[in-house]
Amino acid sequence: MQFTGGNMKRYYHMFVFVVLCLCLSGGVAFADGMIFPIHEERIIFVPPSRPAENFTVPLSVNKHHVKIRINNLAATTEVDQIFFNHQHHTVEGLYIFPLPVNASISGFSMDVEGKMTSGELMDADKARKIYEDIVRQMRDPGLLEYMGHGVFKTRIYPIEARSEKNVKIAYQEALKMEGGLVRYVYPLDIDKYTKEDMKNVAIEALVKSDLPISSVYSPTHKISIHRKNEREVVVGFEAEKHFPDKDFVLYYAVSSKDVSLTAINHRPDPSEDGTFMLMLAPSLKGQQEKTPNIDVALVMDTSGSMAGKKITQARNALEYCINSLSDGSNFILVNFSTEAEAYKGALTKMNADTREGALNYIKNLDAAGGTNISESLELAVGALNKSESKNSKFIVFVTDGKPTAGLTDADEILKLMSSKNSERIRLFSFGIGDDLNATLIDSLAEENSGASDYVSEDEDLEIKISALFSKLTHPVLTDVSLQFHNVEVNQIYPRKVGDVFKGSNILILGRYSKPGAARITLSGRLRDEVVKLDFETDFPAREGENAFVAKIWATRKIGFLLEQIRKNGSDDELKNEIITLAKRYGILTPYTSYLVLEDNDRLGPNLRQSMIPDDMPSASFDEEKSRFSVKRLESLSDGADAVGASREMNTLKAAAAPQSFSPARAQPGSSVVTRGIQAPISKEAGGKTFYFIDEKWIDSSIKGQKPQITVKAWSSAYFALCNKYPELAKMLSVGDKVMLIFKNKVIEISPDRGEEKSIDL
Repeated sequence: MQFTGGNMKRYYHMFVFVVLCLCLSGGVAFADGMIFPIHEERIIFVPPSRPAENFTVPLSVNKHHVKIRINNLAATTEVDQIFFNHQHHTVEGLYIFPLPVNASISGFSMDVEGKMTSGELMDADKARKIYEDIVRQMRDPGLLEYMGHGVFKTRIYPIEARSEKNVKIAYQEALKMEGGLVRYVYPLDIDKYTKEDMKNVAIEALVKSDLPISSVYSPTHKISIHRKNEREVVVGFEAEKHFPDKDFVLYYAVSSKDVSLTAINHRPDPSEDGTFMLMLAPSLKGQQEKTPNIDVALVMDTSGSMAGKKITQARNALEYCINSLSDGSNFILVNFSTEAEAYKGALTKMNADTREGALNYIKNLDAAGGTNISESLELAVGALNKSESKNSKFIVFVTDGKPTAGLTDADEILKLMSSKNSERIRLFSFGIGDDLNATLIDSLAEENSGASDYVSEDEDLEIKISALFSKLTHPVLTDVSLQFHNVEVNQIYPRKVGDVFKGSNILILGRYSKPGAARITLSGRLRDEVVKLDFETDFPAREGENAFVAKIWATRKIGFLLEQIRKNGSDDELKNEIITLAKRYGILTPYTSYLVLEDNDRLGPNLRQSMIPDDMPSASFDEEKSRFSVKRLESLSDGADAVGASREMNTLKAAAAPQSFSPARAQPGSSVVTRGIQAPISKEAGGKTFYFIDEKWIDSSIKGQKPQITVKAWSSAYFALCNKYPELAKMLSVGDKVMLIFKNKVIEISPDRGEEKSIDL
């Protein structure tokens, strides 16, 4: 940062005070904009020390509201922040806001009277020196990730003792569209600078487009999506408390076709296969019409174990389904205990009379007897097979127990369904509680092109079934398949694409070895008509952005591999694949834990010594005794462990966002217990996963190699590398002690030793 005249002393004091705050606290208030406190008194430098666990930052965020307006690629972002001064004296602050590339400030204001100098907007080249100087003075590399960004800065005074300061800022930027896809990023990755949650967080984005908006997706936050019409969408995120450990990223796609297919790619190293994610979504055109007709069998367990709360929820769920069906749909309502029964005994057309009759039938359902799964499914599939309609056909199957009547062997029940399901009927299964054959529940859905889910004793069955049924009653595209031309793809998940329902996206992930201009042919049935659509997109030879795509793909593949272990038993090939993926991408489940532990790399991330089940002493870890052993996954088909395994696998197989096992708020030197496993701290930066082991951040791709180059942190060589390679700067933002692979070289960053003047990679 450049200073002149009388400002030198003031800014010098500011920087020293920042260092002092960090030394004593471990962080200062930093939202997407940050305030550095300035104290008028002489500050004496204090050596760094580990922050106290009960520390509260000098300035915390009591409100953080963001309004985003995107109109045909022109984006305006308005930020409304309230900072609270915890000090017992008035402070002065320097407000700094990192800006996206080519953004411009359109407004800045505060809510109290007081002296304020005008703000200064700097481009990326001038801003780089500011970031570099703050990193050097604070000896904290967190700001390195903003190298290449612009910056807005201004002086704020006063910030009264024990009071709030409201700061508002607005900026504008032009977004880019590639292949019909638009990406918006709001900088919110600030876990390096605060140990506190932000309070009262709300992000709202209104997206308007001249072309119909087909897909809306965030890989970082759980958003709500409200479609006002086909060209206008409102996206929202709210939280009373939120720990800001990732930027807010929003994708949306536009298309004039009935179905859109948009690709997001990641291939940082051209020597390795790339990863792609396809977003498949129907347009809103025609979806505002009346509810389409379907054929459905509602199969509900009414055995004795369903007595009490469960049978009440089951009745409510069935009533919702019956009321959701359009007049003209065909349905059969099957309830089963020791024997299976059905309303009217066959498939029935929905009308006012049959609806009223079905609702009365449901009210009289009671729980008693055994569990005859085979007879109920045979009755349901037989009725649907007889339908002469062209409607989409579904079975919704709900049970809370193992088969005790009829066919009781799971394999025999699966064979029965395979032989009887001649009309490609989709089966969606729900298991209630833990006294289940989870393997049967999963296999029924998997082998009949559906999905399985589980409801615990304290969850609401009605909510889960109604959420599924609201989609099933609005099928848009069925019998979907994809063919790829001009590129070579592999390892695609899900293995079967599935159906597309109103208001939903399907994410398809896979790997590609041959890049180039791709043509993707989508085949299926769209509103009772066979369709075949071609989409053109690019699978690039190199793409450094979108690292989340690779992690979602790896998560889904682990789910698939675990499913293979459950079906066929473990072997070394499956085990080694899980080890590699889990370690490289920082993915942990109760069923991959011991596999990750088997890595014995001494110089790489040695997870064996850092991650063990919380009830096992580290010196005597025994995978046979661990409740997380994959061997138990192989051998158990029912009970709580089996249900837990199924829940975990289903979550992995359907992952729509990156999943990490190490919360961002964890500090180096501490441990995190997640899902009963004591896990090492991890961070993601620049598309890599880093583990904090032996007091340094280690790149997960290191496999025992020794450092080839050592660079001293904060030196001229260090900042020269950051300026020359912005992607490296993002990786180095994880900490001051780092070991990583970059440009095929193992580089170590150390604050105590290494090259200081120049370095050539």
